[in-house]
Amino acid sequence: MARGSNKIRVVVGTIAVGLILPLGLLLWWLAAATDDSAVIPTIAEVIDVLAHPFRDPPNLDSASLATGTIVSILRVLVGFAIAAILAVPLGVGIGRSTFLRDLTRPLVSFMTVVSPVAWLPLAIIAFGFASIGSVIYGDDSWRADILDQLALAVILVITTGAFFPIVLNASAGARNVRAAHVEAVRVLGGSGRQVFLKVVLPSSMPSIATGLRIGGGVAWRVMVAAEFFPGTRSGLGHMILTAQQQTEYQYAVAAIIVIAAMGLAIDGLFALIEHRVSRWRREER
Repeated sequence: MARGSNKIRVVVGTIAVGLILPLGLLLWWLAAATDDSAVIPTIAEVIDVLAHPFRDPPNLDSASLATGTIVSILRVLVGFAIAAILAVPLGVGIGRSTFLRDLTRPLVSFMTVVSPVAWLPLAIIAFGFASIGSVIYGDDSWRADILDQLALAVILVITTGAFFPIVLNASAGARNVRAAHVEAVRVLGGSGRQVFLKVVLPSSMPSIATGLRIGGGVAWRVMVAAEFFPGTRSGLGHMILTAQQQTEYQYAVAAIIVIAAMGLAIDGLFALIEHRVSRWRREER
C-alpha cells in the first residue's frame, strides 16, 4: 500500500511540475492582454528581444543583450576565480590548523552574515570607477571597452560573495579528514607533503566542490545586484535597471530569463564537477 501511494505521489508531482511552465505562460499571456498600461510585456515582445541578442536597444542606455551577458559573465568569472584561488588554500589551512581556525573565526562569522552587496558603496569609495581596463591601459582604457567595463568595485563585491562559502566548505572538508588515513600514510613513511597530496586534498575535494558550487551561485546573484549601482554601462543587471526606468519591460524580462538560464547552467556545471569528485566517497560507503 505504501509503495502504491509513493508511486501516486511521484506521478502527481511529475504532472504538477510539467504544468508549471504552460500555466505560467498562460497567466503571462492573460496578464499582458488585459494590461491597459502596457507595463507587462507580451510574450512576443520578449521573444523578439531574445531572438535578436546583438541588437542595441533603441530606447535604453544599455548595450545589447549579448554584450550585457558577456560582460556579466566576465565579471563573475574574474571575481569567482580570485575568490577560489584565495579561498581554497585558506580554507584547507583553517581546517588543518586549530590556531588559524581560532584566529579567523570572528572575521569569517562576521562576513558570512553581511550581504556582499552592502560592501559596494565602500568598494566604490576605495576604487572609484577604476576598472581592469584602466589599470592596464590607463587613460587609454577606452581602447579595450570590455575590460573597461570590469569595474574593480563590482569585481570585489563578487569576490567577497563567493569567497566565504568556499572557505567554509574547504575548511570543513579538511577538518573532517579521517585521522586513521593520515596516520596510515605517516606510518608508511610518508612526508607531510605526501600526506597533504595523497590524503588531505583528495578527502577535502567533495567539500571544496560543494563550496565552489555554492560560491558560484552566490557570485552570479551578487553580480546582478552589483550592476544596479552607478558606474556600470552594461550587464544584465544594468539592462534590468534601465529597462525599468524607461518602461521597456520586455528587455527586463528577457534579461531575467537569461539570468535564470545562465544560473541553471552554472549550477549544473558545478553539480557535475561535484558528482565526479565525490564518486569515491559514494563507493566507499
